[in-house]
Amino acid sequence: TNKDSEDAVAFVIARGYSPEVAAAVVGALAAPGSGLPQGALLPMVTQLAGRWEVGEDAGLVALVKSVEQEMARDAGKQLVSFFVQPSNGGQAFEVEAFEGMSLKDVAEYGTGRGANMLAELLECACSGVMACSTCHVYIDPAWFDKAGGPSEAELDMIELAHEPRDTSRLGCQLRFSHKFQGLRLTIPSGANNLFDDIPFE
Repeated sequence: TNKDSEDAVAFVIARGYSPEVAAAVVGALAAPGSGLPQGALLPMVTQLAGRWEVGEDAGLVALVKSVEQEMARDAGKQLVSFFVQPSNGGQAFEVEAFEGMSLKDVAEYGTGRGANMLAELLECACSGVMACSTCHVYIDPAWFDKAGGPSEAELDMIELAHEPRDTSRLGCQLRFSHKFQGLRLTIPSGANNLFDDIPFE
């Protein structure tokens, strides 16, 4: 029904997504092949949001990221190819990202073999809020000026990262644009997860 659809869109917007993304997410769920019965859109997005109040997503974020990539493709956004050097000295591999995605987004929601390999090497423990430094990478020195340096807040977290360098960046803050075509970066040999030191009880 229209009310169910409007309520589902409003719910997704209330989770912090744009009206365009929310409408596209609900549209994907309402598509004829989705298998959802009429009137089930709001219950479905509510279920996918999980315990959103405490940051426990149950699939809504993955669906949003998938829809965002489809929207980027439809809008003609450029695919940016970049190269990742594993810390173990293995072969560098190519990864693709749409303009506007962060390195963290690619590791968590990217598609293709390169994105899958990146996901195995890059931990993103804090959901991209610069609270853990686990998405720390080294930008190739020849690319650092093009990629740009870190903000003050990012630099504060980089100082706590595993073996920081002058060309360090956090993957959650590194957003791809066409100027990153061919970028080269290296994954550090370790990660300092500051969440490991928080006594959760």
